[in-house]
Amino acid sequence: MLKLKMRTLQKRFSNFTQIWQNSFMLNRITLMRNSVLVLISAFFFSCEEPSNIGFEGGEGTEQTYFTDTLAVESSTYLMDSAITSGQSSALVGSFTDPLYGEITSVAYLQPALVPDIYGTGQTPLTISENSVFDSLKLSLINRTVLFYGDSTSSITIQVHRLKESLEFGKNYNYDDEQAYDATPLVSKTLTRENFYNPADSTIPYIKLKLPDAIGEELLALANKDASATNEAFTKAFKGFRISALSGTKTLTSFNLGSVSSDGVSALEFYSHTPGGTTSDGYVFEFTTARYNQITSDRSGTLISSLTQKTLSQSSSLTGGNTYVQAGTGLASKLTFPGIAKLNNPQVSRAELEFRADTTTFDPNISLTQFITFIKLGNSQQVTRINGVYDFVNYGLNPTTGILTTYVDSTNLFIADITPYLQDIASKKNKDNGMILVSAAPTDATLRSGTVYNSQLNRILLKDFKLNLYYSEK
Repeated sequence: MLKLKMRTLQKRFSNFTQIWQNSFMLNRITLMRNSVLVLISAFFFSCEEPSNIGFEGGEGTEQTYFTDTLAVESSTYLMDSAITSGQSSALVGSFTDPLYGEITSVAYLQPALVPDIYGTGQTPLTISENSVFDSLKLSLINRTVLFYGDSTSSITIQVHRLKESLEFGKNYNYDDEQAYDATPLVSKTLTRENFYNPADSTIPYIKLKLPDAIGEELLALANKDASATNEAFTKAFKGFRISALSGTKTLTSFNLGSVSSDGVSALEFYSHTPGGTTSDGYVFEFTTARYNQITSDRSGTLISSLTQKTLSQSSSLTGGNTYVQAGTGLASKLTFPGIAKLNNPQVSRAELEFRADTTTFDPNISLTQFITFIKLGNSQQVTRINGVYDFVNYGLNPTTGILTTYVDSTNLFIADITPYLQDIASKKNKDNGMILVSAAPTDATLRSGTVYNSQLNRILLKDFKLNLYYSEK
């Protein structure tokens, strides 16, 4: 291990805040450190026993050291919990990724009432007395006409009725499954071109007409307590399973969200009064209970051994790469065994650098551009606090994690993981590992994020390096 040890520093570096708030001392430290690094590179590149270079205070003061050669062990990890409910896309179909294997997704959607004009409740399903049912259509919108795999092949969409409603407010995992009626309500074969409807709309969509019996159910619920709130409506009206026929070679994505915004999938219900000349409509959105069930067959890939949750596979078996993918539970896992070799370290700052394997980029599969970090427990399961992932962050019981963004010009991610290393070094927590997962930003500064599972974004990561500033007792 190369330790860097510099000479003059009058101010004690006892903690992270003291170091980084004093800009004068920081600039001085940085200059001295960089100067010594240059000298080492120029004159001692081939030396067998690198010397310590650090920050040395006066008598009785602590020394602050910098090292960037502590061991970092990396592997690919299969999460025991990857929540796919509440996402903005319904993924349907199947395709083969040469690196990740065959991926299949089924969407479960529970219709919901739309918000009222005040945004504090729902708009009840109300119709005129003695109204007659007209039609019920499932409108599936694919704003970007996104297709994974062979986008020129056809896909047969099937809609089944669930035997039980999805649970209102429940988090669903990527491998959760629901019972459904075997006979499909509707089946339609289509291609990418079927989503273009220039004469009707600028937004790509398809519409599937559902059986009248389903519409009659809604007619019977109208003007009643069962259709006054989402909690009651969810219990009274069972949702749908949307899948593709077996053998499909492509996977598509349907936009979900509030119908107050243009371009989201919906359930369109129409009725009219006897003798009337116009129809009354109600558009249900998919905003409460919804999720994607995503399965993977990794046979024939370098990560074929990942068949059970919480398993890890060393990057030494995958060409130095670790695999990250949204929706499927794949994450990079890191541990830091080199910390144990230090003498009672007090971590001031820990910065993690890593790169992407750019040779694996695929223009037809979105790249994971944001990464956040989650802690693992003693049993190698993802840890939670009050039902929320235990993110690496500075706050107490944070609901978001530290975020790092891919910089394509340098092919580099840089992340401040100081809180994790401080807890490990102080023995507050064991180094059970932390995982790197696909993320989405939660603020405009791109400093914090949460887990992203709306699509199948992926990236292969490598070359992990820890830059550590610390003192020893």
